[in-house]
This record gives sequence, structure tokens and C-alpha cells, in this order.
Amino acid sequence: MSNAIASDALLSGASARPARRWIESARFDLFFFTLSPLLALPIAIGIENHINRLLIIGVVLAFPHYFSSLAFYFWDERRDYYRRRWLAFYAGPIILGTTFAVLLYTKVPIIIQFVLFFWNAFHVARQSCGILSIYRNGMRVHDVRHRDAANFAIISVCIWLALWNIGTHPQVYPALIKIHPELPVVVFFAAGAVAVFGLIRLALSLAARVREGIGPGLPEGLFLLTSILLFHPYIWMRDSSLATGAMLLPHYLQYMGIVWLLHRRKFANAPAAATESRPQSVIVTLSKSARLLVPVLFGIGAAFFVAARLSARVGLFPHFEALYLFIAFQHFYMDGLFWAFRHPEIRSSLSPYLMRRPPQPALATT
Repeated sequence: MSNAIASDALLSGASARPARRWIESARFDLFFFTLSPLLALPIAIGIENHINRLLIIGVVLAFPHYFSSLAFYFWDERRDYYRRRWLAFYAGPIILGTTFAVLLYTKVPIIIQFVLFFWNAFHVARQSCGILSIYRNGMRVHDVRHRDAANFAIISVCIWLALWNIGTHPQVYPALIKIHPELPVVVFFAAGAVAVFGLIRLALSLAARVREGIGPGLPEGLFLLTSILLFHPYIWMRDSSLATGAMLLPHYLQYMGIVWLLHRRKFANAPAAATESRPQSVIVTLSKSARLLVPVLFGIGAAFFVAARLSARVGLFPHFEALYLFIAFQHFYMDGLFWAFRHPEIRSSLSPYLMRRPPQPALATT
């Protein structure tokens, strides 16, 4: 969801209904969005205390999260749009995959890890910006100044926190000191200065909203705080790679929560079209039944965990790692396309279901 809700102004038409504070409900939002970092905290603490079996949870959640992006490829209403932009939606993943393979073949993995680290941080921060925009639109706040202030603060703080223990990163840190021994320190303090500026700008924006009588409600305020502090594992965990894994756990929950919610609202009451494709019918079926969807997602994660263990046992784990990175890069890229609200086709197909609540059965039903 790295480019989600690109412009609040573009979505202003979605707030004709009375302002809402929760995206779905207090219970749903707190579990999937606001409190997901707290739910993941015991796992992070366990990993920090060398309970390595807890790393299984990261693998089991990561791959269903990655593959959730593919659901958008199967929307019938988007097929013509994808074909018109075939270079981005079809050739783009091939070009990215080819570039990845060439970098591996030429044995320059530092470039891959360096790009992965910063693209991953930006990707996660942008997802927080997108979900926050849904809350903000629910409060009928469409001024782009408030959007920009919040987005800048979240992204700058997240990047700064990601650099907190950069000295423990096995690829990024050597790449930085190779340019200059003091570069990691300079980059860290420069990022900190930008983050502080972003927080001051955000505080002024929030103060202006309060004066205008449109201050953030509890749901928006809590999620904003969660988004700013999402990268806290980098501060207290001993290893940058482990901190990344801990930070990603709530990100996985948030992503799967918003994707499921979107599909549930879109397809739960939609009558089956006579010309509906088989791939979309599968997505519709999964979207309507949590009892079916959860085992499928768990099965995807479990399958990749088993693949990781087997590859390690037969000495092929580096190949599994390469596959893991390949899937991650493809997810980053495709996510930026599927949630690009600056394009009217994307905006019209998503905003009615994210910004409004069409009549639908409760999410707990099947």
C-alpha cells in the first residue's frame, strides 16, 4: 500500500455520508491497525532474547502478505486498464525480475540489500500514510497541507529510526563506510534533523486543525502515534535485521487487514456476473468467508516455511533467500501500482469501498 491515498483532495467526494471515525469498527481497527504493534511486541521481545523459533511467525505472515497483492491482478474491471498500461503492469515486473537476476549473477548483492533496506522502510511508512488518510477523510479533512504534514512526519521519522542501529546492518553499513568512514553518522544526524522538522510541522498542522474545529479524533490520533513509533524496534533491538523483522510483523497484519476489508466490502454483496472470470470468482469466494480465507493464507505461509527449512537442510537456503528477496521486490513494485490513487481508474475502483461503508454482513460471518 506504498502509494495509497495519494491525495486526500481526490477522495473528498467520498465523504458525502456523515463523518466516521473508525474505518470498520473499534474491534477490527484496534486489532489490525492501531494495536498491531503491541500485539507483535511480545514476539519481538522473544526474538531479542534469542527465542529464535518465534521467527517462524514472521515467515508465516510475510508470504500471505506478499501474495495478497496479487489479488488485484484478478479484478475483471481492471483488465482493460492493465492492458492499456501493459509496460507498467506486465513488462515492469519482468524488467525488475531480470535486473534482480543480473545483480545476483554478477555477485553484487550489496546493491540489492542496500535498495531493499531503504525501499522497505519507505514502503512500510507509506502504508501508514495511506491508512491514516482513510481516518483523516472519515473526519472530512481534505486539505492537502494536513496530508503532506502527516505523511512527511511519518516517513521522515521512520527513516530516521531505521538508521538508529545501522552499524549492525551487514550490508548497508559497509556500503556507507566504503564511501566515507563518517558517512553513517552524518546520514543519521541529517535524517534526525529532517525528522524533527517533520514533527514540528505536524504539530503545527494538528494545532491548526484543532483551531478549525476538525482536530483528530481518538482513532486517527492513536493510529498517527502508532505510525510514528512503528519503527521503534530499531532503537532497542541489538541487530538491524532482527529489528526489521520485528517492525514488519504489524505491517503484515495491517496490510492483510486493509486488503481483506476492501475485498470484503467490494464483493460480499456483489451478485455473480454472468461474465465473471474464474480468477475473480476465486477472489470473491475467499473474500466472503473468513473461515476459508484464513486457512488459505496460513497454508501459503506454512508452505514457504517448510520450503525454507527444507532448503536449509539440503544446502540450498541461499536460493530460498534469493526467492524471498525477489518476491519482496515484486511486492514493493506492484503495490505502488495497485494503490496509486493519482490515477482515476484506481481511485474510482477503491475509494468507494475504503471511504464509505456499503451495506454488508458483519465481518465475522461466512
